[in-house]
Amino acid sequence: MQELTTKQQRFIEEYVIDFNATKAAINAGYSEKTARSISCELLTKPNIRSAIKHQLEQLSADTYVSREVILTGLLKEAMGTGENSTPASRVNAWSQLGKLSGLYTDTKPQTNVDDIIRDITARNAASRAVKGLLPKNHINFDDHPALNEDGSVIG
Repeated sequence: MQELTTKQQRFIEEYVIDFNATKAAINAGYSEKTARSISCELLTKPNIRSAIKHQLEQLSADTYVSREVILTGLLKEAMGTGENSTPASRVNAWSQLGKLSGLYTDTKPQTNVDDIIRDITARNAASRAVKGLLPKNHINFDDHPALNEDGSVIG
């Protein structure tokens, strides 16, 4: 594989920030006049593409936080067991858990069937993940009857 020049390496580092190839070329030191064409040319070179892929994998490994870690942290905060937990942070954690479990829906209607299926699948997976992290003695509101405003059982 061909060695990368200093400019090419800089282009790769800039490109993975926001995937704007022209901006990356300019920031790497290429001429503003030729940045667009040179960036397109760079992105077609196998050694550049390989280096970009490697850079993205490295960034991903360095910043990867699993879904379970996020859910566990939010649950600790929501239950008030997080370090320096406050009432506001507990409410926010519950809100985030609700969003992740699909409790809240988007206000924008979806019209693409694939997007709807993907959204429902993600919400179901998030809901199962959250339920799996809850302690055994948690209150499951699904097990309780729905109530009218006066407190009587609906149905």
